[in-house]
Parts: sequence; structure tokens; C-alpha cells
Amino acid sequence: MNTSHPLSDLLTRVDALIADGQAEAAIKRLQSDLEARPDHFAGWLTLSRLLFDTERYTEALSATRTAEQIDPLSGHFRQIQQAIQARNAAAARTTAEAMLQAQPGHPRAIFTLGHLCLSAGDSDAALELLDLGLETSPADLALRAMHIGALEQAARYRDAIAAAQQITRLDPGFDAKWREITLLLRYGQNEDALKACDRLDAMAGLNASHKASIAMVRAQLLRILGDRNESIGAFQQSLELNPANANAWWGLADLKTYKFTDQDRAALEKLMARPGLHPQEKCMAAFALAKAEERKDAPSSTMARYHDANQLYPARSFNAEGFKAGVARITSLVTREALSQQANPRPKAPRPIFVLGLPRSGSTLVEQILASHSSVEGTMEQPTLPAIKQRAHLICARDMKGSYLTHLGQLSPAVLDDLGQRYLNGSDLFRPEGAPYFVDKLPHNFEHIGLIHKILPEAAIIDVRRNPMDCGYSLYKQYFTQGVEFSYSLENIAQYYNGYLQLMDHWDSLLPGRVFHLQYEQLVQEPETVVRALLDHIGLAFEPACLDFHKTSRAVRTASSEQVRQPLNAKGVGAWKAVADELEPLKTALGEPTLKRFAPWL
Repeated sequence: MNTSHPLSDLLTRVDALIADGQAEAAIKRLQSDLEARPDHFAGWLTLSRLLFDTERYTEALSATRTAEQIDPLSGHFRQIQQAIQARNAAAARTTAEAMLQAQPGHPRAIFTLGHLCLSAGDSDAALELLDLGLETSPADLALRAMHIGALEQAARYRDAIAAAQQITRLDPGFDAKWREITLLLRYGQNEDALKACDRLDAMAGLNASHKASIAMVRAQLLRILGDRNESIGAFQQSLELNPANANAWWGLADLKTYKFTDQDRAALEKLMARPGLHPQEKCMAAFALAKAEERKDAPSSTMARYHDANQLYPARSFNAEGFKAGVARITSLVTREALSQQANPRPKAPRPIFVLGLPRSGSTLVEQILASHSSVEGTMEQPTLPAIKQRAHLICARDMKGSYLTHLGQLSPAVLDDLGQRYLNGSDLFRPEGAPYFVDKLPHNFEHIGLIHKILPEAAIIDVRRNPMDCGYSLYKQYFTQGVEFSYSLENIAQYYNGYLQLMDHWDSLLPGRVFHLQYEQLVQEPETVVRALLDHIGLAFEPACLDFHKTSRAVRTASSEQVRQPLNAKGVGAWKAVADELEPLKTALGEPTLKRFAPWL
């Protein structure tokens, strides 16, 4: 694989010009000689780098694409693609490393090795490679896109956003700017995302599809920020531009307070009957129709609609037996001894408050109550802890040659300190106010209480519980974009609820008193008593603003965003009884032991 070229000495002369501070002269020299010998791969890469360094981004991108077209090792990259398709990672790695020997910094070789690192969960190694690759080929869009993914996997969310914004300078087209908006929305940068929507809308021209997508994101952002009327207007604008946008219909339904007109229902029925409608969109439209029916206060016909909507959910990926086995593995392998070693406390660091449990249990309400305290900052359902857990998995597999659960107790204090600090660093983006306490409200973090205890000894952990019949009923009526696949079957909801209880009982047995259990129904009945106990557990003084949480102005991202902007009420307590017969499969699958535990609240 000899890639030497008669013009190789040109690069030496170019380097000399750069060292002498003559970047423009180096560019002109390269451009002149490449006209005579346009097949000089390394020359085009060098030209692209120099153009990028002088902020001539369009030309830099063009030079990178030219290099791709004349790549002398393109055949080897095809071999890599074949190896990856055959799931032969070792062969792909060997070929990529040989390419780097032949051509240091080769972009496709870096891309391959970065991909393999990310597949193994090693974002740090991927970032080290990608940083080197971008030094050679800073205008390579594929490397930059992978770089964003690696930063996200490493919980470096602020850097990921900056990397996406760098791409928009390099490639100012719609797709690059859309990626920026997506990241801003995903990571709670709501005001910046709104401004980016305005800029992108101005350049979308007459493209109705693009403008409909922008209006949809704007509607979501306005809802998060509490501007209900403007949010409704943006959802409706998206539908005017794209009447088949089932996502916008569900967005209106998910406000929980939007009143569907007869015209709206007719439009939804028409959309449901549309030939070729994507299964996911049909499912969303069906959930919106069910919510519209619910407004008519007809429980039996409403449940028929919800049954239909849940049956339409296309991604039947939840494995009840697999989840049950996963819970059993945690309860059998994670022992009191495994949790005994902790990271060093960080008394001066901001203190996380993990609010967890099942979705639709009242966790958003508890977050809103806490965020109304002068010392607490509400954030969002952060992706940070799962990213840190992935890092712990990697360390156990790579350094200890075993699984996370079997080696959790063997993580050294230095590793635990590093994991905890990575969590705090990653969460920094979500807490711009810098309050001494902040809320991380990702419900499924109940699976990771052992890790929280080990890496963040100063953290408070709040488990929000709602009686399983009301919780299950609410889950069954909710369309989730991702991550809650169990909710589309009443039996699966029961299996998940029981597994959650089993796991929480396990944490209580290992770490008595570590978790504060808050019963939603008791909060509704005795708000001040429960709130005082909650704050006392965390170590905070009571503040009356926590009882007036609905007056607190802040971004709320979850399905309960409109509900927590209203005073506390008991509307959801016992709601399941109106459709008790329809929920018999849930009740049966939960079983008597679970139902007895919650008898006072049913």
C-alpha cells in the first residue's frame, strides 16, 4: 500500500511556508501544483486543512470531497465495510490500522476505528482518535458527525452542541442547522433552540416540509417554556403546512387541556384512513383520537380507542421475561458489601437530587415542588447518569474482564471519584443557575441506585410512588416517543411495576433509609406534611413557595408540563375506577401482594 508520490516534497515546502507564517502563500502553492497533479491525495487533505484554518470553509469542504474521490485506499475502505457487515470487527480494525500506516491521519481509517470504539462504549478512545483525525481533515463532515456522537456518549453535552455549531459554519445548509436545533432541544437549551428555529425558518423559503418541521419543534419548545397558547398556534401551523403530521396532533393531545373540535376529530379520522401512513404515525394519531374522545367524558368508548391505539404501537421490543431476569440479576449480584466502598464526598460541589420511579407517578410534580425552593434548581430528565453507567460497564469489561454487576464492588475509590466527577461535569449544562442543589428527574434511574450511592455519596434519592392502578392506567393512555416500551400492554405494565417494587425493596434492604419514598396520594392529601418531610430528608428548610409550585416559572419537558402549572388537585386519584372492568388484565397481572401494599391508596 505504497502511497508515495513525486509531489510528496511539495508538502515539505508547504510546511516550511506555514512555519514561516505564510499560510496564503502555502495555499496558493498547493492550488497551483494540484492543478498539474490533481491525484495527490495528501495534497488535497493539506489544502483542505489550510483553507479551514483560514476560515474558507466552503473551499475547505470542496477540497475534502475531492480527496475522497481520489482516495488511493478506497478499495481498503470497501474491505472494511464488508468486514463490518460480516461483524468481523477484528478484520476491520486490522485494515484500518494498515491504512493509517500507509497514510497517517487517513480520514476513513480514523472513522472506522472511531466507530469500533463507540460500538464498544469507549467514547474516550474514540474522541482521542477523532481529535487526531480532525487535525488532519477538519472539514470532513463524517468525522465531525461522529465526533458529536462521541461527545454525547461521553456526557460532554456542551461540547457536543459546540461541535454541531461548528458544522453549521462549515456547511450552512438545512441539515447541519437542523442537527444543531435537535441537540439544543435534546439538551434543554430552549431559548437558544427557539432563536435557531427563527434563523432556520428564514432560510427555509417555500419548503413546506421544512417549515412544518420547524413549527413542530417551536411548538414543543413553547410548551416546555409554558407558553401554552403560542404552543397550540405552532402545532396548528405545522398541521396547516403538513396535514399528515401525526406528531403535531399528538402534541396537541399531550397538552392534556386542548379541546378538540369536531373538525379536528374528522381530520384525525381522515389521517388514520390514509393509505401508506407510517405505523408510528398511525399509532400517534390513534392516541390523539383517544385523547379527543376522553374529553367527551365517555369512559367505555375512550378505553376502546386506547386499546386500539396501544395495539398499533409498532415497536414491540419489551421483553417481560428479560426484564424480570435483569431484576433478578441485580438483586442476586449487588450485595451490601458491593455497595460499601464509595467515592469521597464533595461538600462544596452542587448536590444532586435524583427523583425517580415509574413515569406517570407524579415525579414531575415533585420536581416542580423542589424547584420552587430557593436553593434548588430544576433541570430535566438528564441522560447523564446512564452515560456514566455505560462508562462503568466499559471499565469492568476492559480492565476487570467481567460484567458490571459482578465487578461493581471492585471499582477503586479513584475510579468512583472519576465517575462521580464526570456526572457533575456532564450535568453542568443543565444547571445554569448554579444553585447548591439540582434535580435530575429521569424515572428509570431507579435501576441505578447502587451506582448513585457509590459515586455520589452526597446525593439525595427520592422515589415517587403512585398506586399501581392509577399509574398503570395513566401509562396506558400515554404515547411515549421512546424508552417506555412496556407501557403499550396492561400485562407488561404490571410486570414492570412489580419488577420496580422488587428492585426498590432490594435497595432498601441494602441501604436502609437511603431512599425517601414519597406516596403521590399522600402528597395530594397532606401536601404540607409530605413536603416538609421531603425537604427535611434532603436537608433543606421548608419554604412556602414549595406549596405554591404552580406559580413557579420554569421549563418543564415532560407529559405533565401543563398539570404542574395548576394547583395541586386530586383529579387523578382513583381515576382508574371509572374503567375498572377494562383494566382487569392490569389488576390480575399485578397480583394480590402488590395490590395489598397499596390498599390504602386504591
